[in-house]
Amino acid sequence: MRRLLAGWVLGILTLPVIALAMAWCGLLPTYASAPPPAWEKAFSQMALNNYVARHAPHVSNPLPMTDETLLAGMKIFKDACAGCHGDPNEASDYGASFYPNVPQFAKNPPRLPDWQLFWIVRNGVRYSGMSAWDRQWHNDQAVSDDHIWKVATFLSRLESLPPAVDAEWRKKQP
Repeated sequence: MRRLLAGWVLGILTLPVIALAMAWCGLLPTYASAPPPAWEKAFSQMALNNYVARHAPHVSNPLPMTDETLLAGMKIFKDACAGCHGDPNEASDYGASFYPNVPQFAKNPPRLPDWQLFWIVRNGVRYSGMSAWDRQWHNDQAVSDDHIWKVATFLSRLESLPPAVDAEWRKKQP
């Protein structure tokens, strides 16, 4: 029994020691020009989703669910987020140049509730290009929770926008 336990402990410690040695020797890839492997994308997405589900407080959205709220969220998204997260009328995929790739919400809307999206936007995502909005400034003012809620509301309804909002979302800009 003692040999089995010693073998198990040694096996558990071996992987982190090998990873640390590889990092120390410069053998782990750090370049961003190659797409991440499927296992890395799946692991990262699972870690993000589970962390947010555990740490984001389940708060009620203080904004009314109206076309005006969704249009305001869409405008904020197009002004501040679409450059990386995509626009239905833009062919460029700037977010694909990031490592890890930035989710393209125009093509694949997020499937998270508004309170989790609010938490992600407000706090950012570590080891990615997604900064925390609660530390950003716009026109010499801190980005307000109201702005963040509008974006979160828009994103959480992206697959089921009312017809008027959906038409505005897909409308080509001059």
